[in-house]
Amino acid sequence: MFLSGFLLASLTLSAQQAPKAIPVEDGTLVPRAVPIPPPIASPAVAPPKARSPEDDMFDFAMLAYERQEWTIAAQNFAKYLQTYPTGKRVAEALFRSGECHREQRQLKQATSYWDQVVSLHPNSKDAPSAAYRLGAISFNQGQNAAADGDKNAARPSLLAAARYFTFCAEKTQTREARLAALYNKSRCHELLGDTKLQTEALHAVVAVQENNPYREAALLSLGTLQLQQDKKTESIQAFEQLIATSRDNAVISDASLRLAVLYQEGKRYDEAIAMFQKAVALPETNESSRGIALVGVIQAMSAKQDYDGVIDYYNRHSETLPAGHVRPKVLLLVGHAYRMRKSYARAVEVYLIIEQYHKDTDEAFEAGYWKLYCFYLLNDKDLGEFANGFIARYMPAKGDHEFLSLARLIRADFFFNKGDFNQAAISYTELKIEKLAEKLRPGTVFNMGWAQAESGRHQDAVVTFTRFLTDFPGHAFAAKALARRGMANRDARDLPKAKADFERVTKDFPESDASEVAWLQLGLIGMELKDSKASIIAFETLLKKFPRTPAAAQAQYGIGRGYLDQKSYDKAIPALRRSLELDNKTYFEKASQMLMLCEYASQNVGELAKTVDGYLAAKPVGSVSPNILKWLGLKLYGAEEFKKAARYLGLVATPETPENTEPAVWIYLAMSHLSAGNHDQSIIAADHYLKSNPDPSSKARALITKGRAQLGKGSFGEADKTTQEALAFVKDGKLQAELLILEGDIYNAHGDDLAKQTQIDAARAKWQAAAGKYAVPSQVFEDDQVTPEALHKAALTFDKLGDAAQAQKIRQQLKQRYPKWQPKP
Repeated sequence: MFLSGFLLASLTLSAQQAPKAIPVEDGTLVPRAVPIPPPIASPAVAPPKARSPEDDMFDFAMLAYERQEWTIAAQNFAKYLQTYPTGKRVAEALFRSGECHREQRQLKQATSYWDQVVSLHPNSKDAPSAAYRLGAISFNQGQNAAADGDKNAARPSLLAAARYFTFCAEKTQTREARLAALYNKSRCHELLGDTKLQTEALHAVVAVQENNPYREAALLSLGTLQLQQDKKTESIQAFEQLIATSRDNAVISDASLRLAVLYQEGKRYDEAIAMFQKAVALPETNESSRGIALVGVIQAMSAKQDYDGVIDYYNRHSETLPAGHVRPKVLLLVGHAYRMRKSYARAVEVYLIIEQYHKDTDEAFEAGYWKLYCFYLLNDKDLGEFANGFIARYMPAKGDHEFLSLARLIRADFFFNKGDFNQAAISYTELKIEKLAEKLRPGTVFNMGWAQAESGRHQDAVVTFTRFLTDFPGHAFAAKALARRGMANRDARDLPKAKADFERVTKDFPESDASEVAWLQLGLIGMELKDSKASIIAFETLLKKFPRTPAAAQAQYGIGRGYLDQKSYDKAIPALRRSLELDNKTYFEKASQMLMLCEYASQNVGELAKTVDGYLAAKPVGSVSPNILKWLGLKLYGAEEFKKAARYLGLVATPETPENTEPAVWIYLAMSHLSAGNHDQSIIAADHYLKSNPDPSSKARALITKGRAQLGKGSFGEADKTTQEALAFVKDGKLQAELLILEGDIYNAHGDDLAKQTQIDAARAKWQAAAGKYAVPSQVFEDDQVTPEALHKAALTFDKLGDAAQAQKIRQQLKQRYPKWQPKP
């Protein structure tokens, strides 16, 4: 989390400056080590009655020292040291001489005297104070050199300072002096980078709990050091102890901020928020630290996914957040909060602020990406353009950064979801898959293969799906990828490889959705390879394993087609009918055509007629095989279903171009219309037939049909003319007999018409002529159908003529000759 590093960097300086350093009684020397007052020499005891010259000389020097007559005092201490080099108060004289020179800003001379105290009189009462002063001077020199960046010069001075502070701590009898020396020793080792010795010194200071003015500073330094060493548990304990015991609000503020960061890193977010707010509430917390605390609260709320809290807290405290590089970081958290709350438009607004007011920062780059992501979630129509702009802007500086790869992925997914697979394939190809997070790679490669396949780049799709199967074995999409590769191979016309892929799917992933697709595809491949057996097996397996498959209609059609190819019409027909039941819209034309072929091949007149009728009812302009219609018409004609026969034969006929219709169709159509009572249509069909220049007997049959149709219309003259035309070349046989009967029927019907007009004589003449026509076939021609018909009609005619005896005679003859014959109703 960015706050931890930022907070430590911001607060380390304050730790190094607490408590404040004070000068060593010299305005020119401001040591950062904390000094202590030097031990004060005991007041002179009333001299014994017999005083030595040595005592007098030292006391005289001290008298000038106490009056702060530094030059005189220094001269007299020097005189003492020269006179009594081994005197009993040499160590004190050396120390006081150093103090006199320090007061005169003669630091070099002063350190020379103090060094003699430490080196020559280490066990003297003034040695600890001298060592402390030498340590402070060395520390200042080392710290100044370090601040100037000269570590080589700093190190010897800091090492010397550490030795002097160690000497003071070990030798002094004064509690405060020992604590001060230990604390400053820790600071020497801090600058030297020796965390082990620094920690030892700080622990020694912290161990003294009562009347210890350095304990709080030591605890703060110790906690900070432990935090830097990632000893978070110990660091937390140090800061908690400091907050619990300190009465210095500035120290509490500092410790609270650090403890809050540690709580936050330990995911103790509520405790972190409480500590940040504690620091904010203290008046001693400066503005910089206050801003840091506010940032910490926002970050902790964000980490605990309290996005409403982030948004609310930011809105209430946005004016007090720290400026500089922290503000865009906070704005990112706010933008993320809006995004996680699915307020994508508001998130975009915040990300735009970062881009506008914090250009060329890492936060602006990140905001740009998340803004693009929000546009993706908003399904913005211009997302492709936005993605291109983001990539073009940051590509030179950011190179292969993950966000650029993700931007390309967003662009590719956008086109993929739009169904623009060509653009999607291009975008996926520009991606560097290895730059994506591992969890995104499988889906990206899979979608790339899909887009390539959908855009017609079948070979590329095969390569991509092969990569998927190689790089992500065992992935949940493995079955789908294998099936998709099979489809790409099929589209690339590599049917053997496609078949192998689909067979592998059915074997390795038998219960998967991909297996359903694979069985369907195996059936289709079988059809393409004209392997009807394999095709039927695949489709039937599909229906058995996946009875609710949406491809059921397609499978049933494939089964029907396969059985048709095998000439197993009884199995093909139910499958084709089922395909129509399931998806009449898709398979109406193909399945209907195949059904008609199956029923035609099966010679099933009734079912074929139903299929043709249903097909033409749904599609009046549909196409039915002329052979099927002709066969159906002829079969129905033979079954004396003349109306139906005329309908089907009429569908074959082409009146506009009669010569394109088979002559047999015209004659049977004419006869069907005649039997169905459609006389005009019968005449037209017969005329079309006659134009085909048939042989004499066929021509005679057509003229008989035409004549009877004319008779049916009551056109007696035209009917007689047609009959005479036929009789002109038919001189014997059954055709002649039928023509004579037709002629008799014409006269008979004409007579009936005249009788209705009360022209009885004319009617009788016609009836008489009719009887004469019937006489020839009834007497001189022998045929099981024609002869009895002629006898029957002759008897009826004589009834009309009133010659009952002749009529009876003819009926007896009919009964004797043809006892089983019955007239047609």
